Amino acid sequence: MQEIPLEDSIGLIYPRLTVLVTTKDEEGKVNAAPYSWIAPVSFKPPMLYLGIQRRETQTIKNMRITKEFVVNIVTRDWAAKAIACEAKLPDKVEKSGIQFRESKKVRAPTVSEAKIVLECRLQGILETGKADHFLVIGQIVHAEKDPNIKDDEIVMHHTGPNFVSPSARFEVERKK
Repeated sequence: MQEIPLEDSIGLIYPRLTVLVTTKDEEGKVNAAPYSWIAPVSFKPPMLYLGIQRRETQTIKNMRITKEFVVNIVTRDWAAKAIACEAKLPDKVEKSGIQFRESKKVRAPTVSEAKIVLECRLQGILETGKADHFLVIGQIVHAEKDPNIKDDEIVMHHTGPNFVSPSARFEVERKK
C-alpha cells in the first residue's frame, strides 16, 4: 500500500454520480450547476444530500429562498451541456444550450434531456466545522425515470476532466 497525502484522500472516493442541480430565484431566473457529491441518506422519507462548496453560490442562495431544487442525473447525451454550467458566467445556463420543462411538484425546472429526475424540498443546509462544503439535505417529493435508460448512459465523475460510465453489473449475495 502507498500512503496518500490527506489533501488527496477524498479523490480516492470515485467514481461519483454526476448531477445537474436546477433552482430558480424569487424572480423566476433559472440557475443550473453540476455537482458530483451526492448520496442517499434516508429511505423513509426518501432523502439525499449534496455537497456544495461553502460559499453563497447562486444555487445555495436560491435554495435558501425557495426551499426547493431538482437533481437531474447527467447522461452522456447532454454531459457537455451540463458541465458547461460550471462556468462562472452570468449567462452560463443560456449558453449551455440546456432546455427545461416544468417540474411536477416544485417550481425549479427539470432539464428536458434528463432521463432520471429527483424533485426535492430543502430540509436543511448544514455547516460542518471548518469543512469547505455545505451539506444540503433534500427530501425527494417526486421522481421520474425513463424506462429505457441503460446504465452505461449515466455519467460518473472520476477526477478533473475525466468521466466514466458504469460498464458492468454483477451480483454479490447479501445475507439479511
